[in-house]
Amino acid sequence: MVKKIGAAAMAAMMFMAIFTGCKKADPKRSEEPVSTFATLKSSEGDKVFEDLEPLSYQTVIEGSDYNQFVFNFAGSAWVDKDENMMVSPASLFFAMEMLGAGANGNTLTEISNVLVPGASNEEALAFAADYYKSLSSDENETIKLANEILIREDIGGTYYEDYLNYVKDNFDAEVKVEPFDGNTVTKVNEWVNEHTDGMIPEIIKNLNENTSMILVDAIAFDAKWENKYEEYDILEDSTFTNSKGEKEDVTLLYSGEEVYFETDKATGFMKYYEGEDFAFVAVLPKDESITANEFLEGFTSEDYKAFLDSRTNDTVNAYIPEFSYDYANNDIANLLKDMGIHDAFEGEKADFSNMSTHSQAISQIIQKTHIELTSEGTKAAAATAIMVEDACEPIEADPPKTVRLDRAFAYMIVDTETNTPVFVGSVNSVNG
Repeated sequence: MVKKIGAAAMAAMMFMAIFTGCKKADPKRSEEPVSTFATLKSSEGDKVFEDLEPLSYQTVIEGSDYNQFVFNFAGSAWVDKDENMMVSPASLFFAMEMLGAGANGNTLTEISNVLVPGASNEEALAFAADYYKSLSSDENETIKLANEILIREDIGGTYYEDYLNYVKDNFDAEVKVEPFDGNTVTKVNEWVNEHTDGMIPEIIKNLNENTSMILVDAIAFDAKWENKYEEYDILEDSTFTNSKGEKEDVTLLYSGEEVYFETDKATGFMKYYEGEDFAFVAVLPKDESITANEFLEGFTSEDYKAFLDSRTNDTVNAYIPEFSYDYANNDIANLLKDMGIHDAFEGEKADFSNMSTHSQAISQIIQKTHIELTSEGTKAAAATAIMVEDACEPIEADPPKTVRLDRAFAYMIVDTETNTPVFVGSVNSVNG
């Protein structure tokens, strides 16, 4: 597990600027790979990935541990143990893999090893492209994904057409060449606002004069519950005990669910959204002395697998509080460094020679998220911005079970095809 950075240390290092179960197969989601691969080239003109075979993300995830990245990231992303937190591993993953497609050598290897442990560079790229295609193929538009790459106009000619075609073909990326003046920040924020359905109106505040590229990923999620709450299921005069032990007024939503989880660490349940392509997974820690953030810090991909494997079809009395909050993390660069990605941030070592002849390195990574959970359903959004700078600058039948979420808890919104979390969050207070 990634070692937690103390709040003071994080502030000092901060950069400014991202079921198992019985379910019928979804005909929209083919198990055949849908991704295609461009032939990329390095700065020396060598062709790379010429023999790259497209692989389905279902195949790759079975032989690797993408969820290790998911829970390393989620367990490290909080600053205050008592604040609500939500991150989107998927948004950060897609943004970093688009950048990784332009990386070479050890820079690419480090990115692949952290994002998809156990997979080769080629498999990691295949997984990213096909996972993106799978999520973005949702005909009901429960989830919408978008990507944008802005390149500073004076170096636009240094980028390889192969790379630009790759991110366009595999991630639907809009590629633009901009002067990087005062209007660029406005354009980026307007794009994010549009592609998160207004849930995230701003992602960046300014640009460093050495910024050479901005890569932005956006995810918007809007789903109704599969089984709707009736008026008598809405318990308005209820109480939630926050992580500080204080009582808060809350509206609890009651439903009888049929998927129950229990391990030595937590109990929980699954509640499906319409279409059953996505589900809300509640995780209630058994240790009441820790906050939900502290629980996630020690919750590994192995714990998640054990949690899923504990699934039974017992009837469970499920209580969810209505809640809504925003979360932002400007220190993701340091989190990724702690996980093992180093060269990409160091000007002398960063190798993005499959992207451009221009020497560059990552300078800043920002992620902002938003979630609203009500009796109607759930709206959530995430935006991740990766700022790249010129490398010459320094870079820094049993009786019913009951799971009552009336104290601090963790949750995931998962793609039920692979049980992969798109969002991971905590609720330590219903007052935001």
